[in-house]
Amino acid sequence: MFKSKIKYNHFKFKFLFIILVAVSALSICLSPSLFSNQSNNYFKNDSSYLFKQRKLCLIDTTSENKVMNYIYNAPESEKDERYGYHWEILKTALEKTKKKYGLYKMTRAKFMTERRQLHEIKKGSKEINIMYLGTTQELERDLLPIRIPVDKNLGGYCVMLIRKEDQEKINRIKTLEDFRKLSIGLGYGWIDVSILEHNKFNVVTGSSYEGLFKMLANKRFDVFSRSAVEIIDEFNLRSKEFKNLKIEDSLLLYYPLPMYFWFSKNEKGLKLKKRAEEGMRMMIKDGSYDSIFNRYHGKKTQILNLRKRKIFKVENPFLVAETPFSDLSLWYNPISRK
Repeated sequence: MFKSKIKYNHFKFKFLFIILVAVSALSICLSPSLFSNQSNNYFKNDSSYLFKQRKLCLIDTTSENKVMNYIYNAPESEKDERYGYHWEILKTALEKTKKKYGLYKMTRAKFMTERRQLHEIKKGSKEINIMYLGTTQELERDLLPIRIPVDKNLGGYCVMLIRKEDQEKINRIKTLEDFRKLSIGLGYGWIDVSILEHNKFNVVTGSSYEGLFKMLANKRFDVFSRSAVEIIDEFNLRSKEFKNLKIEDSLLLYYPLPMYFWFSKNEKGLKLKKRAEEGMRMMIKDGSYDSIFNRYHGKKTQILNLRKRKIFKVENPFLVAETPFSDLSLWYNPISRK
């Protein structure tokens, strides 16, 4: 009997303690001090004032874990502005899907080479969970792509950065065999290296992005192949440092190079991919995708005079059957401007 009474009192004490904690929490939630003066003014005449204050207290403490976090690679250097367009496309896609999927954030990881990014995403690392890269059979096998060429394949049109003194020599190039006599500089591990080597070009690789401009200036190779979406900004940012370089006037090298967003092949990666893809397709439908594309790249094709250049087309042997060539809305042809 005595033990039962002790158990009863113990239970009663615990119950009263829980009630006290709950009342204290409720009083804190309803306290106007939780809000700024601006918020108090906003709610002052609002009949739902108490409800809105209570709602703040009912927020799930794990809500931070529910925010979809897209972790992307950092630029390689202070002058590396290659990816501003791509991340704006992603950000806009995520904004358009907030109503369905809720909050998101985009987090910049530390810089990683393309090979390192691939390794981390392939293993489902927490360091990075989205990458931007041209497609290959290996990537298609190991990762989850959004099969929408982010730059509408404009990156497959390549213009050469050269030394000013070599323009006259390059003007004499008439055939693909003539072109192959030039040594072409590219970054180590870039997909373009394998494409050009497959097409029997002489490729010289450099270990760093910024170092490639120095290698060209110091005659380590003849031309630095750059995409039409990159070369103007790159040249403008470095023209004072490398006064002997220029954008070549007459040649255009083309190979299909759909550049996708890639995700880990797991449940989390699938969720991140699904949301981003839905947003991107919404953008294509409502015209906002083309609007951003034209804002970034619309004038570049005209400045580079792509339509009047001598074009050399080579194949990309690393494409897969699922490449969406049939959907013309995903591709841009700067020659026909469609």
